[in-house]
Order: sequence, then structure tokens, then C-alpha cells
Amino acid sequence: MKTWLTLSFLTLLFLISTTSCGSSKKPLENIDQIAENCPGETVPTQVAVNCYKHRTGDSSTAFAILESPNAKHEPIIFLHGGPGGRSVFDRHIWLTPRSKILNSHDLILVDQKGSGESEPSLDCWEVDQGLNENSISACKTRLSLEGIDFSSYRVKEIAEDIVQLRVSLGIKKWNLYGVSFGSRIALELISIDEGAVNSVVLDSPLPSHVAAYDSLPSESERAINLTLNNCQIMNECDLSLLNQETSDCPHTQSLMSDCLGNLLTRLNRNPIVFSDSENSISVDDSTFAFELVNTLAHPDGKSTVPKAVMLALNGRMAEAMNSLLTVNVAGYSKGDELSEGAQFSSECLDELPKNDPLIEQYSTPLAKALSEREKVLQEICAIWIPSETPMREHSLRSFETEALILSGLLDPITPVSWSLKTEEILPNSILIQRENWTHAPSLNDKCAKELVYKFFTGDRWSNEKLPC
Repeated sequence: MKTWLTLSFLTLLFLISTTSCGSSKKPLENIDQIAENCPGETVPTQVAVNCYKHRTGDSSTAFAILESPNAKHEPIIFLHGGPGGRSVFDRHIWLTPRSKILNSHDLILVDQKGSGESEPSLDCWEVDQGLNENSISACKTRLSLEGIDFSSYRVKEIAEDIVQLRVSLGIKKWNLYGVSFGSRIALELISIDEGAVNSVVLDSPLPSHVAAYDSLPSESERAINLTLNNCQIMNECDLSLLNQETSDCPHTQSLMSDCLGNLLTRLNRNPIVFSDSENSISVDDSTFAFELVNTLAHPDGKSTVPKAVMLALNGRMAEAMNSLLTVNVAGYSKGDELSEGAQFSSECLDELPKNDPLIEQYSTPLAKALSEREKVLQEICAIWIPSETPMREHSLRSFETEALILSGLLDPITPVSWSLKTEEILPNSILIQRENWTHAPSLNDKCAKELVYKFFTGDRWSNEKLPC
């Protein structure tokens, strides 16, 4: 039986939000149900934090409102990553320390349809012990018996659900803040509800007219190679430390990216079994490449990835894998942060049909290894949505909404080329790309956070005169 690694290019690490709430005495018009208690611990703050559920028919959308003590502008709705991420449970990241956004705006956190605390949940607890054909089929069977229609969990339906929430809250204008997959939802909201959008921040964007999986192998390779070679150029990693008897880098002056290629070629021919405290993993070229991508998307991945590659080149694969698998993003709640059913539904119906079903044959070992993730998605979708979905293209449509677009050259998940594609459809946008940013910089980089805050408070600038 084939076992898969979790593959989504947008699920990783930044399934974002905030933690800590109390009950609310303040009724909100047209909200069908108010959750009396917010899950999680109480966080001291001047911000009033309340959690709710907006019920429509047999489903409900979980959301939290973080009320600023001095709101001066239209509220901001934060749109988490994924597909299948969460916001309500992780609301504490906006409160401790308190985000500057809450100095001037109310912040609305919503768990997108099928995700987080929203009901029904498409969480697949069956795959928690391993993503394979049996566990995926078991989840699909259970959810189907519960009457779940997977086609109603696509981008368009998620956005329509959020529009209903806006109307029920009586909000005429708001600002959108989308990170990673959340940017895809934000762009859909502009498309169907542009009159209600004052401005938008798109951090690490995914526009609808990109064939994501077709472009990712070479784009992810570019980000990883840049990280490795920057490390070498800055003398932060010294190839002279390599043991030439065990290393896949025969010449110490070689670029580290070339050395990685040699390592991946060997792993493709002879996988290594790595055992941690819970199970054993067969590490082939695609397994190691996927973990490099996953780790580089974290804020501290820039330093971890070169060290892991150095360890692997020295024949210390167990230590290399351990360093990649134990990368931790501080500030996020533990627990099941991903609704796999929501992820599969959107990726199989929204993303995969935009890609060529024939996997491109890549010449470099790294891109070839990374192309495996599209094959994995095809196999998952053959189980989840067995009927063939015809390949489709998205036509370009421009929007006049003012936008701030943030993108990092080290981002292996939503590469910088996608931010340029996003800029094409937002002529009134400010695009900022930074060499030291990886995925979702506005959630971890001080300057990126400042840019978001200033943009939402009305500041506008040129790339020649950035605030930071």
C-alpha cells in the first residue's frame, strides 16, 4: 500500500489565527447563534474578544471579533491559509503581543467553510496516523454518509459564505487580509463582492490564473537553491567541513545546490530508512525535497535548511531529518490545525484542473523530486473526486481595488512569480518583494507587519520610499 506525505503547497505552517476569548453580552443582529464560550485560555488584553457562529441552514461559520478600543477605520477580515486552515482557535497570535492593527481596526477572524470550528467539519481524523489510500477512502466514506457534498467546498462557495457573514453583520465596507490560500479567497471576494471591499493585503498570494502545481517544482527549486547558495556566499556554511569520504559533494568549492543534486540522485536510487520516536520513514529524494520545502516555509527555515543539507551531505541523514521535522513555529496552538477534507475538496476541484495532467519531465534532481507532489495529488483526487474534472483556464480580469502585495524570494510555497501574476490583475497595487522573506512574512517579519499596518491606516508609498 502506498503511503503519502501531506502535500498541499498551501497547508503548511501558516494555518493562522488567534487564541483567547470570553462570552459576549452584546447581541449581533442577524447572527443566528452566539457561542457562549470561546475555546482556549484567557489572554489579558484591552481588546474585547468574542466568538460566534453564523448559522445558515444545516451549517455554521465560526468567527471571532477582536474589538479595538479605538477603531477608526473599517474592520479587517483575516483569511487564513490552507485550504483547510483555521483562525478562531489561534486568535492569540493577534493578542500576545497585541497586533498594531488592533490600535485602529476591529479584526474579524473566520474559519472558512469546512475548517476549524465551522460546522460541518471536513476534518479527516482517519489520516492523522498516515496519509494513504485506506485512510483517505475511510474519511471520504464517512463524510459522504453524513451528506457532505464536496463540490460545495470550493473557493467560490467559501467566498459566498463569507459574503453572507458580512451581510448578516451589517458591514457595508471592510478590508481584506489574505495570507497564502487566504489570498485566493480574498481575490474571489473582490470578484463577487468588490463594492464592499475598501482595500486588500495579499501576503504570499495565489492568483486564480496560475497553474500552481505545474510551476511549483522549478519555482520551489529556485527558492531552495537561493537559500543554500546565499548561505555559502555569506560564509555561513563551509563546505570544507564535509567529510569527503562520505559526502555527495566531491569538490569543496562546488555550489551547495549542486551537492544537493548529487545527494538526491543517490536517495532516488537508494532510499534511507529514518526512525524517530514514533515510526520509520523511508527517505527517498522526494521525501527529503518535500521536507526542505516545508521547513523553508517556516520563519526559521532559512537557517535550518542549509544546516540540514550539510548534515545530510556528511552522511548524517537521521540528524538532518530530525532537524527538518522538529522545526516549530512559536505562537500557534497545538492540535489538529488542518481540515484535510476541505483541503482535498478545494485542491481537487479548484487547483488540479488548471494543471496539465501530464507531469513535466525535469532535468534537475531537485525539480524532478518535487514534481512528485502533483502525482500524489492526482492519486488523492482519484479517490476523493473519482470523476474526471476537465482542465480549465481562468481568464484575466482586472480590479481597481487598492492592494498591498507581499512576496519573498525564499518562499518555496507561493513563489515570487505568482505575486507578479497577482499584480497583473490589480493595477492599483503596491508590490513589495524581499530577498530575505520566505512564506507569509507579515506574520513573522517586523517590517512586513509594519507595512500591513501602515497600509490599512491609509499610508501609500512608492517602492523607492518604503516605510521600512
